[in-house]
Amino acid sequence: MLALLIATLVSIPGAHAETWRTSFGDKCEGALSGVYGPFAMIAGEGRTTKLPLEQMDDVGLARVADFLAARTARPDRWSGSDSKVAKSLKNQLQVLREGKLIKFETGDRPEPEVYLVYFGAQWCGPCRAFSPDLVTAYRKLKAMAPDYFELVFVSSDREPSEQLSYARAVGMPWPVVKFGSLGRVQPLERWAGNGIPCLVAVTRDGDMIYHSYVGAEYVGPQAVLKQFEELLRSTQGESDTVKRARHRLAVLQHTRAAGASGAARVKPYVIEFNPSKYRTLTIKEFVATLVVDEKGRVTAAQFEPAFPAALDYQVNEDVRTWLFLPAVENGRPKSLKIAMPVKL
Repeated sequence: MLALLIATLVSIPGAHAETWRTSFGDKCEGALSGVYGPFAMIAGEGRTTKLPLEQMDDVGLARVADFLAARTARPDRWSGSDSKVAKSLKNQLQVLREGKLIKFETGDRPEPEVYLVYFGAQWCGPCRAFSPDLVTAYRKLKAMAPDYFELVFVSSDREPSEQLSYARAVGMPWPVVKFGSLGRVQPLERWAGNGIPCLVAVTRDGDMIYHSYVGAEYVGPQAVLKQFEELLRSTQGESDTVKRARHRLAVLQHTRAAGASGAARVKPYVIEFNPSKYRTLTIKEFVATLVVDEKGRVTAAQFEPAFPAALDYQVNEDVRTWLFLPAVENGRPKSLKIAMPVKL
């Protein structure tokens, strides 16, 4: 189980190691370096574990909530960050302006949570074919969350003029590692694959999140773009798959937000209902009376008006997959019966 989730990466030196356990009884040692979509990155001695949040025990999940609260309260400026990637890239980046590569200035921007690293070259036909898709995706993702990530181009060109020619041909809107600095940006360059185009997503400390190579298999840069977009959508509350994986964490954060003696109402979290499964149903509006337990799960459901027996069973099955943020009373989550109008 947990052992299958461990990849050999670089640890965070000097970080305070803690023990992290899963609900299956597996454990690992390390320091929490970040939370990305459905998993937390635990950096230990010579390796980093991608620990799924839905498998983490309650003690570990509380630490994750503490980490996220502290990160939100103290955003790091990119220019002053001491992360491995930020330090390695300091004064090593350029950006295309009016056909020239000039120094890239971070200004007052916060440091990206995730770096996308693109390995490519002018001489590479597949790279030239992929580049327009990458530009389109970059602009789309930047519109969604402009400060959450940055893409950095690491050239595999043979000389500076080829790098500049490729940057011009693509109209690269993202920063580029200086040609003369290639070989000196180890936290990023160590993830170069056996071929290009290659796209990799890494944390601030250079731990790999997604890669165009899975072992020896080349899955390609489009696979990384798809995975990263789903992760990014989770930060915007749009990925149901990732939201489900983060549900326990969301319940904890919801409860904490209410305060030690506070209260909060039930809130829908993931509501999935496919009307195409019920095309023969003449009822287009109904009220679902649900029991939402203290964990935000539906434990009982009734409908008004009533459905035919076969459909009632199917709707019950669907509704029991819904997730909520539970009611909170005196600072503790509680089970509550609610009435929820539904339109097909």
